[in-house]
Amino acid sequence: MINTVLIVCEGNLCRSPMAQGLLQRELSDIEVTSAGLSAAKGAPMDRFAREMLADRGIDMSSHVARRLNERVCGAADLILVMELAQKQAIEKFYPTARGRVYRLADADHVDVPDPFGRSARIYDQAMTLIERGVLDWTRRIVDLSRGLRA
Repeated sequence: MINTVLIVCEGNLCRSPMAQGLLQRELSDIEVTSAGLSAAKGAPMDRFAREMLADRGIDMSSHVARRLNERVCGAADLILVMELAQKQAIEKFYPTARGRVYRLADADHVDVPDPFGRSARIYDQAMTLIERGVLDWTRRIVDLSRGLRA
C-alpha cells in the first residue's frame, strides 16, 4: 500500500512542488511531500511555478524548499524524480531506496526539464510533462491500492 509519496527534483523550487501540489489534489488520502537533491533549506517556491499552480486552483504559497536526506527518503513508500540522473543519485546515496524510485515522466520516456530561470515556454513544457506524469502515477497508485484491497 502506498501511503506516502516523495517527489524530488534539484532545488525543490519548481518541479517537485508543482508535482506535489498536483498529485496531492488527485490523491487527497495519501501524504505527498517534496524535497531537492541540492535544495537551499527554507527557500521560497519559484514565483512562476507557484502562479501556474494557483491558476489551477492549488495554493502552494507556504511551500519552502527542503533538502533530501536519509530520513525523508526512508519515510516514503514511493519516490518520484524528474530526471534519470536524480534516480541514479538517490539509489547511489540512499541504497535502501532502490525499488521505490521512479521517474515521474517515465511513461513518456523523458526527463522533465528544469524551468528555473528560463523562458515561459520551458515552464509550460515542464508543467505539461508534470501533469501527464501525475495523471499516469495517480492511475498506477489507485490501481495498486484497488489490487491490494481485492
